[in-house]
Amino acid sequence: MTPKVSVIVPAYRCEATIEQSVRSALSGTVADIEVVAVNDASDDDTAAILDALMREDARVRVITLAENGGAANARNVGVREARADRIAFLDSDDLWEPDKLERQLAAMDETGAALLFTAARCIDGDGNPTGKVFRVPKTVTADRLLFGNDIVTSTVLLRRETALAHPMERSDLHEDLICWYRILRDGNTAAGIDAPLARYRVTKGSKAGNKRRSAAMMRNTYRYLGVGPFKRSVCFLCYCLHGVKRYWL
Repeated sequence: MTPKVSVIVPAYRCEATIEQSVRSALSGTVADIEVVAVNDASDDDTAAILDALMREDARVRVITLAENGGAANARNVGVREARADRIAFLDSDDLWEPDKLERQLAAMDETGAALLFTAARCIDGDGNPTGKVFRVPKTVTADRLLFGNDIVTSTVLLRRETALAHPMERSDLHEDLICWYRILRDGNTAAGIDAPLARYRVTKGSKAGNKRRSAAMMRNTYRYLGVGPFKRSVCFLCYCLHGVKRYWL
């Protein structure tokens, strides 16, 4: 039987968190899912952990890549291999609340939006809440994303045809923003659920945790998207203010 949702999990050197992440998807109120875990040539115990999960639960499928190609490529591989007509992204260190997919599926049917996203509760490297919650608006536009990205990848649900038409690009940039921007620029709509239905791990080594690295990547992301110099400067200032508000206020 075709599952309702294919959950795409890019996995690279994530032995400490991958099992908990996958189990958070498997234990949700929507049981009719498949988890497509893409092992991106990990050289730690990630492969063994995924193999054990696959043997334990038939809903888990593991795809092993011979060479590391980055998170964007791993997600694209997972989307191509997915069997459901709806795709959810879950990063290998993030977690879902049990009713996440149930609420998003209902909202997708109600709104007709091509892309659904939710608020997220921040956790530290040990999984403890930091006290910070990323709130989200009811909707966003492509242009609005340039001034501050409110969409956390692990909260996204979208139709497979949309994901196939807009594959992720450039793991060395903000590949998630590039993807959402192109989806919305092409006339699709997005809908936000302002409830923290995912737990988003923020560590010093992550893009979100390393603010200088993230800022430099954002400048290059604007250039990659063809944003002009003046607008790029305005967007970057707003992006910085958005980050201050998100992480510190």
